[in-house]
Amino acid sequence: MAAKQHELATDLERRIAAGEFSETNKLPTEDQLIEQYGASRYCVRGAIAVLAEAGEVFPVRGSGVFVREDRGGMYMPISTSYGIAADFPDRKVVSTVRELALTRTDEKLAKRMRCDVDAPVWRVVRLRCVDDLPISYETAWYLKEYVPFLNEEIASGSLYRYMREDLGLRFGFTDKVIHVDWLGAEAARQLGLEEGDPAICIEDDAFLSNGKLFNASYNLYHYKNAKFYSMASMR
Repeated sequence: MAAKQHELATDLERRIAAGEFSETNKLPTEDQLIEQYGASRYCVRGAIAVLAEAGEVFPVRGSGVFVREDRGGMYMPISTSYGIAADFPDRKVVSTVRELALTRTDEKLAKRMRCDVDAPVWRVVRLRCVDDLPISYETAWYLKEYVPFLNEEIASGSLYRYMREDLGLRFGFTDKVIHVDWLGAEAARQLGLEEGDPAICIEDDAFLSNGKLFNASYNLYHYKNAKFYSMASMR
């Protein structure tokens, strides 16, 4: 059911980005969405909750679900983890693979990934660009136990989509640690910045719906090109 909610939320996000609801700034009613997608009420409500958490929509009791005003920039939601491709469905997103290797966890990585030392993991290093602007330099590890196969073609696309749709993984939640770091020579070169420049660093630990960690990543974001937002409740 979580996968269906995600698919519905992704499609609604695409329709929002295309301006389909700009005339009324409202989503179709719950009943209309149930009819349009052939989905259950539970699934529709779950998808709307996902969009609300991401700051794309907000419900008004008795009036419907309204679309948030476009921010007019390349903002990424900090409270969801669907990946850059899903964050920018209407933009040109390119992932260039700089390294793809099957390796094994050392003691430090094994502790972070909650697995045995010497467990096989895929190490994937990618430069992520949106509309030809460098956004992030990403180093990620995927446990081979859950991701048995990867190649450069797959890694240059949406890895989460591949894992959800082709491997059938059911995602649960992501823990995020956000801090400022300083770029080393290679990361600076990839992002078109200077060594020692500041970078927004987000370390993600991603878990499946059964609570097992399958992916850890270290993401350095371009301090000029990357922007984030989060919707906070005032209640």
